[in-house]
Amino acid sequence: MRKTALALLIMVLLTAFAVAADTFQTGNVVKWENSTYQQKKNKVGQWVVYYIQIDATTYEVARKKETKPKMQPGDTVQLEVKGNKATVINAEGHKEQYQLVGQAQAPGQ
Repeated sequence: MRKTALALLIMVLLTAFAVAADTFQTGNVVKWENSTYQQKKNKVGQWVVYYIQIDATTYEVARKKETKPKMQPGDTVQLEVKGNKATVINAEGHKEQYQLVGQAQAPGQ
């Protein structure tokens, strides 16, 4: 009885971890643009803002000190958003951390 309960518990935990690990969604880079952000009181920094569309939602992500685009419109990427942090796996399979700077729903959604 104990072995069966333990085996069942292990199976449930492994299933839960597998589901939790698969939170990336597939999206497409719609466009990118150069933008600025406030670094300090009187300093402004440059960064590239990427617009990634997943279904009817477009996410805007950027990373400080990234001034040249690493992704291009039409690239298929994997995106995971947690709070204001975004993890992107680009078309080449490289995983990078970005900041979520905007989000928009398509009209009528």
